[in-house]
Amino acid sequence: MAETNSSGNETSLKQLFQSMIPDGDELMEGTVIQTGPLKIQMTNDEKLIINERITIVPWHLTDYKTRATYRKMDGTLDSWTKNDGSHADPIGGTHVHHGEDFNLYKGIIVVHNALRVGDKLHILALNHGKLYYVLDRVAGQEVI
Repeated sequence: MAETNSSGNETSLKQLFQSMIPDGDELMEGTVIQTGPLKIQMTNDEKLIINERITIVPWHLTDYKTRATYRKMDGTLDSWTKNDGSHADPIGGTHVHHGEDFNLYKGIIVVHNALRVGDKLHILALNHGKLYYVLDRVAGQEVI
């Protein structure tokens, strides 16, 4: 919602943020229309489609491995066992083991956070549109 500043001009968060960006740079929004190779269509400009050659995607918006410590504190940890005792397939098991405690120290986890078709993004256009930096997804989107 736009508000009026002391000069009587309308302002928004986007306008305030853009006023802090150097000349030649611009805050934009876009939608992922293709992955592999990446293509992002800018909102309000159907003809402007940027690709991975001129786009920087930060680490947190990729699938990546990282070390983490995971502790089961509250909640439950269940595993299913097949008749032969194997634990590879949770379907068709005959009983459930209820874990009282579970810790993984400095284990490796995979975070699946790569951009997907349909993701709406905040993008910073740099150097008069010669380079684009993906800031993040627009809030409120389901990532799962």
